[in-house]
Amino acid sequence: MAIGFPLLIDLKGNNCTVFGGGKSALRRVKELLRFGAKVTLVSPQVCPELAQMSEDGVIRHIPRKYFRGDCSNAQLCVAATDDTTLNIAISTECKNKSIPVNVTQPRSYGTFSFPRMVLADDVVLSINGSLPAETLSRLRDRLQQDLPSILEELEKEQE
Repeated sequence: MAIGFPLLIDLKGNNCTVFGGGKSALRRVKELLRFGAKVTLVSPQVCPELAQMSEDGVIRHIPRKYFRGDCSNAQLCVAATDDTTLNIAISTECKNKSIPVNVTQPRSYGTFSFPRMVLADDVVLSINGSLPAETLSRLRDRLQQDLPSILEELEKEQE
């Protein structure tokens, strides 16, 4: 996949639908929640952490498989099931409805990827590229640690 254009969209209070109940779905759900999305999770089974989020009312869980039309009310969707054919079907529905879709496998069927993100105050840094995943994660962690002091330094320079 070619390096992508970093498009930032406002998810606060908007519906996002995630399909799948494993670790990949969990990571996507956590990222969407960081940006204020209302998350609906569609999966017959979910990992314990997603089950707890549903029980706590943090997300809405629909305990069944995907049905055509499930994407209709979403601003964006994530196809993170362990079934490649199902992920492609979700992707096809989203593309037909002009809904951005992230597909975990096969990744090439998605219209966007989840970058590693750094958040501090009202600043968002997006990190993506062809470096190994571990390197990108370490870069994100380092920037997350250093960004608050960099911002503080820049504010002092403006005074």
